[in-house]
Amino acid sequence: MPIHPELEMVRLAVPRRVYTNMQITYVAESIIELYQRRELIRGLALTYEAPMLRHFTAQFSELQESRRLYPLTA
Repeated sequence: MPIHPELEMVRLAVPRRVYTNMQITYVAESIIELYQRRELIRGLALTYEAPMLRHFTAQFSELQESRRLYPLTA
């Protein structure tokens, strides 16, 4: 049985002096909206990964139901 951390975190790296304040605000609002709809969003299953640089060519399929390995916390 896999061990999962108490928190799953995502790092958002933004290069300096590239984006306007309005663009960063849009990204922040989009993340907030995703968080608010988190119960409706289903997961993805990895269906293909290349031997090298898999993050560029990976393919996914949407899970038919939400499979939570641990409960959501507010």
